[in-house]
Amino acid sequence: MINLDTLGREPGPSFDEPLAMLLACHDKIRRFCDQLEALPGHIASRGVDEAVQGSIDGVMRYFDQAGPQHHSDEEEELFPILLERVPEAAPRLERLASEHGYLQSCWNEIRDDLLALKKGELEAVNPTEIGEFVRMYREHAEIEEQWLIPTAERTLSADEQRAAGERMAARRQR
Repeated sequence: MINLDTLGREPGPSFDEPLAMLLACHDKIRRFCDQLEALPGHIASRGVDEAVQGSIDGVMRYFDQAGPQHHSDEEEELFPILLERVPEAAPRLERLASEHGYLQSCWNEIRDDLLALKKGELEAVNPTEIGEFVRMYREHAEIEEQWLIPTAERTLSADEQRAAGERMAARRQR
């Protein structure tokens, strides 16, 4: 299992660098996906022990809060400007937004199983569901890293990036 004491807690880019921060979020997403992916095997060999309980708490906290915030940041700060200035990007942006919705629906199913597992109402989680979620999230992040973030970096001015970072920070204060 991944060390929960250090997972996602190393300093990273701030809202002053919103595009770098979005990329850093992808690294955290991958680490939490790794942790989630390890759960079925760990449960099969050791049961729902303290490590599993802690992993569930960390994974749920991330995908319940930070994941949706990350998607909102992209959809509210990057997508509108790219749609306006790079019209040919529309199909890609629609696909990314659709994937955000699909990932959220997959997460909701996994989350229900994780809660039932924690309560002792379930003895295992579905490795196929987890595998699909993890695969899709990794592929999604890769597309954003190869296309979305570089396109946004070329398209948004420094002032627009700064303003986007300020709005991203403000959303977290609500």
